[in-house]
Amino acid sequence: MSQALLQPTPATAVGPLVVIPFAHPQGCRGYLLADPRSRQALALDVHLDLVEAFAERIGQEHFTLVHVVDSHTHADHPSGAAALAARFRATRIAHPRAGHRGVSRHAADGERLLLGEVPIVVRHAPGHTPDHLVLLAGGALFSGDSLFIGGVARTDFLGGDAGQLFDSLRALVDPLPDETVLHPGHDYGGRQQSTLGAERSANAWLALADRQAFVTALMADPPPRPANMDALLRWNREGVEPAARTPASAVVDTVRAGGAGSLIDVRTPAEYAAEHVPGSVSVPLDALAGQAARLAAVPAPRLLLCRSGARAELAREALAAQGLRGLSVVEGGLQAYVAAGGATRRGHGVISLERQVRIAAGALVVLCVACGYFVHASLFVGAGLIGAGLVVAGITDFCGLGLLLARMPWNQRGGAAPTDGVPAAACAAGVLPPGACAAGAPPPPSAATGLAAATGLAAASCAAGAPPPAAGTPATPPAAHRATGQGSLPSA
Repeated sequence: MSQALLQPTPATAVGPLVVIPFAHPQGCRGYLLADPRSRQALALDVHLDLVEAFAERIGQEHFTLVHVVDSHTHADHPSGAAALAARFRATRIAHPRAGHRGVSRHAADGERLLLGEVPIVVRHAPGHTPDHLVLLAGGALFSGDSLFIGGVARTDFLGGDAGQLFDSLRALVDPLPDETVLHPGHDYGGRQQSTLGAERSANAWLALADRQAFVTALMADPPPRPANMDALLRWNREGVEPAARTPASAVVDTVRAGGAGSLIDVRTPAEYAAEHVPGSVSVPLDALAGQAARLAAVPAPRLLLCRSGARAELAREALAAQGLRGLSVVEGGLQAYVAAGGATRRGHGVISLERQVRIAAGALVVLCVACGYFVHASLFVGAGLIGAGLVVAGITDFCGLGLLLARMPWNQRGGAAPTDGVPAAACAAGVLPPGACAAGAPPPPSAATGLAAATGLAAASCAAGAPPPAAGTPATPPAAHRATGQGSLPSA
């Protein structure tokens, strides 16, 4: 599956280590750090969708996975740390305040993790969350969700603290040289890395030298709280995956909280046009092939919806085969959702597919009976076969006639909601419009005061979606790439 979501990523030299980045369509970044001499490796911030991709690369490179680290408790995506660590019997590592079930090692500030004889230094960097860790290794900073390329994390939930984030950034960044390579936990512009020198020049947040100015700007006009955050926090702390089925009443609550973007409607375009949940994504069941990379941008839990639940079960199997995780079928489908008080938008469309099946099956039975009476008695058998098919469909919840009717031209009219427009969850402040974890942008430093109308400017920049850089600095920091190859790592 992994190739459905990922393009092959190059191995990058970081001092004595090699680093393989894993970029998820949601903008999340995970990493494999490895010592080419001992072949020991550490996995950092594994997205649940990319467990297979990590496992495949570990096997291809003949690594021994010894550590799996979550930089913090993620609120925008399900972690794959538990699944990957269990597969390779690796040690799970997190901060003690994370409270993650199954973690066997709680790294303290300044503690060293070894890959062969190469040390990786763990630093506690609270701010985005109280349990946040970053890694220092071979001239690189793996910053998790603290410092991003051109931005920083929001701190208005999860026990975050803007003042602590300022203190952490100063304590971590200030002593490090400009050539230090930055590997962030998220990036939404397709960038893999930067340098601290580039960030000091172009990241408006690092230009805010006054602690109170930083706090005021970061906390001004925070974006809405992610609708799926509580569920993700629970799964990530307990180390479990989303349930295979979700009650319709819970889905109603999710939609009311602003989480309609997690709904994937697998009915036909005509059914969707006739009635749908506003904000849901329409991808018909017969069009799911090859859609994993596009649907990966849908926030988990990805709630699969059809009229009654049967087609959603087939969709879950099809998407799971493509490697997508965090899938859950809405129990009872749209019918149960509406019965539970869920809001829908109605339009003009054809009758439901289930009614079409009943009409088609009944018409075929009448036709077979008529042909048996007027043409030949053996044609009565056709009516019996149709009846038997309906019995099998009722027992197995699989209806071939329904899948055939779904492909008919009248069921393809009505259009579908674009999947490309589904926003990925954002954890960055300052480079993107606010999202699941994104804050606004800071004001530019003032030559006279260092800050000009912090609150008002932050709100305006938030609406514009990008921070105004300081005068004379580039709008986008240059990336510092040091690739050693497109696939394999150097041998010892």
